[in-house]
Amino acid sequence: MLKLSFTNVTRHKVRAILSIFGIMLGVASLIALVSVVDGIRFQIEDAFSKAQGARVAPIKATDPIFSQLDGKWVSKVAKVQGVKVAIPVIIQAAKNIDGKDLSPFNAVRVLGIDLSAQSKATGSGFTGELLEGRDFKASDRGVVLIGKKIKEDYDKFLGTNIRIDGEQFKVVGIYTTGSDLLDNSIEMSIEDERDTFSFPQGKISYINVQFTNPGQVQSVVDRINAIYGEEIKATSLSDFSSQFGELFDSITALVVVIASIASLVAAVGIINTMLMNVLERFREIGALKAVGWTNGNVVAMILYESLFVGVFGGISGVVLGVLTTGFMQGFGLTTVVSPSLIVGSFLGAVAVGIAGGIYPAFMASKMDPVDALRAE
Repeated sequence: MLKLSFTNVTRHKVRAILSIFGIMLGVASLIALVSVVDGIRFQIEDAFSKAQGARVAPIKATDPIFSQLDGKWVSKVAKVQGVKVAIPVIIQAAKNIDGKDLSPFNAVRVLGIDLSAQSKATGSGFTGELLEGRDFKASDRGVVLIGKKIKEDYDKFLGTNIRIDGEQFKVVGIYTTGSDLLDNSIEMSIEDERDTFSFPQGKISYINVQFTNPGQVQSVVDRINAIYGEEIKATSLSDFSSQFGELFDSITALVVVIASIASLVAAVGIINTMLMNVLERFREIGALKAVGWTNGNVVAMILYESLFVGVFGGISGVVLGVLTTGFMQGFGLTTVVSPSLIVGSFLGAVAVGIAGGIYPAFMASKMDPVDALRAE
């Protein structure tokens, strides 16, 4: 029966290829899109997992770019037991870089850090690894550290100038966090940030907190929230990893829904192909039933045919999807193709193939052999 089903699929090669092509595109797009989302997730989670400390922000803050915190909280947080240093930070989105206007899709975040406070810390938790140049000095003004992606996108090097919203700064260091998203940022002194973006005096965006004992991060975070939890909220940097994970779970679900629409279209194509095959084989199916084939045999034959389409579409889709992710890596995108993604995509293609054959199989099994043999 398997051999017969395979032969039936190859009778109309163009029709079969188009059905396989539909499944292939759905599987390949699912693998490519999910791999990109997982790649970004991996970069960000890895970057934050290496960071130590916590962030203190307004209780109802969403994006720190749009939040303002009274500067008085810096001294209050610094006095909490277990806190080593509280570092005020202002974060804003640049409107233009070197005279080039930026859209929300290529936004560059600029962080203004209190360099005097940071000099007392072992690290801000955000700069990551310094690739070139030097770190900030407490007295620095008019200089910036840029992320690796800024260097690449704007062709910057140590000692070159970069103009941010009309103000010119000198590049003294280049860093990487391991994430293109986080590397698309610039750091400067908090005084330069306040002047460049006309940020209100006495206000900051949030506070970076470092602890006396890194092993007691959560207990000190809980202590800050217990004392001041009605007005501010402290969150450990490692917790941001899980928060991003929840966000990317939602994005992945959206990607799966989009890919499922493509799979639905492919299933409709398979139904059409199988129905055409059944209508063109009335006499053949009637003859098979006349010589003793049961309804179950006919159903199995048609389902095997649609299964073959699903399997071929799944295999070709997986191959195309993996090749596409490799192609995207050549353009600097980080992609993660997990075994579960490949297996799940392939099984989804097989399921689509079988689902597309159920109705045609049911129609074929209900044929009356005498009527089928009389059909022209």
